[in-house]
Amino acid sequence: MVYARALRALERKFMRVRVPPSAQFMLNKKSIDAVSKSNFGKTFKRPLYSSYCFSNIPKTIISLLNGDSEIALPLDSLPRLMGKKYQKVVFLFVDAFGWKFFEKYEDRYPSLQRFVKNGVVSKITSQFPSTTSVHVTSANTGLSVGESGVYEWFYYEPKLDAVIAPLLFSYARDEGRDTLKATGIDPKKLYPTQTVYNTLKEKGVKSYVFPQSDFTKSPYNLVMNEGVTYSLPFGTVAEGLTLLSDAVAKEKNKAYFFFYYGKVDTVGHEYGPESRAFESEIDVFFTALEKIFFKYIEDKSPDTLILLSADHGQTRVYPEKTIYLNKELPNIAEFFKTTKKGDPIVPAGSCRDMFLHVKEGRIMELKNKLKELLKGEAEVYETDFLIKEGFFGKKEPSDAFKSRVGNLVILPYRGEAVWWYEKDVFEQKHIGHHGGLTPEEMEIPLLALSI
Repeated sequence: MVYARALRALERKFMRVRVPPSAQFMLNKKSIDAVSKSNFGKTFKRPLYSSYCFSNIPKTIISLLNGDSEIALPLDSLPRLMGKKYQKVVFLFVDAFGWKFFEKYEDRYPSLQRFVKNGVVSKITSQFPSTTSVHVTSANTGLSVGESGVYEWFYYEPKLDAVIAPLLFSYARDEGRDTLKATGIDPKKLYPTQTVYNTLKEKGVKSYVFPQSDFTKSPYNLVMNEGVTYSLPFGTVAEGLTLLSDAVAKEKNKAYFFFYYGKVDTVGHEYGPESRAFESEIDVFFTALEKIFFKYIEDKSPDTLILLSADHGQTRVYPEKTIYLNKELPNIAEFFKTTKKGDPIVPAGSCRDMFLHVKEGRIMELKNKLKELLKGEAEVYETDFLIKEGFFGKKEPSDAFKSRVGNLVILPYRGEAVWWYEKDVFEQKHIGHHGGLTPEEMEIPLLALSI
């Protein structure tokens, strides 16, 4: 006991001192060991849907606030509950803030050191594909990717017989947003309609969401936010964290606060995850998190749990090295299924997880061609194999998922990109990307702090 108290005293003085695992605050070694063992082949990671996975965060939040269901995350990833539930839960969703970035930056920011010193730090996995589409949908609905069917930035939608960009509510080849409105389709037919917020509402728990203002009234967000008590869109990080801290401090009843921040991902795509611009965006967010959020609420909101996680990390890719399938195999379109108009169904997924809709009877032929073409660059799998291996969740995938997903998937190695070329429509220009199964993409932090 004397030794433990001495360590805690030293830690208050020196930020880098770690307390023993038996203390209330800890580095969750079990989670790190579990993720380190979750290998798929020599270079890829498996998502840990049964334990340390993003898909278990929303279900855990619901349980912590209403107490009616079992906590989905391993209990060691949360501060000790001491036999009680929380009055408020805040979920900070920082797009693309993967585990390697947490390790790189945690020493630099008091906001992150709060979790290190006084909370629980766990390593968990993304779902697959490691995309924003998957994880934002999961955060709003509580569904895993296989259940929701929203699995990538681009995918084939049988209800429209076309490849679409679901979060933009547009056709994949259109530059603007909301071009699907012209079809007259009800957005509720394209997205899952159960939400975390409706579930909480039924239990008398309020919910606040803080979306970036450019997406607030999108058809996707309107469906995903069904049941929300208050939606408070923001433009800048300062505005967003001010709105969040004010709401948390003023709310006296049970409530959930979901804050999404996407600029880290945006900057990483454009400049790369090793760039000064990326580092600057990290700096802006975590500096503001301390000064605007934590310092304001720390004495104003007892019985509150703060969670911070990400949907995925990012890996460096090289646009000039991108392998374009239709350039390397000019006749490849003859292998693809077509729409009723006769257009090949392509492309789906991203350059880090390209899904192909191959004609029945020609799957093995194309798979062998691709394995030869992409040797040393990527691996090729049948989607049915990945479903059986549990890559899309614990449950049997929904009919929506099965109707949308291709039957072959290309998984590039670290630093590689495989995509489809149509000038000014489909060109791989990103320097940072995600979607695949490499550790850089799949390993994410889960930070938990009780105040």
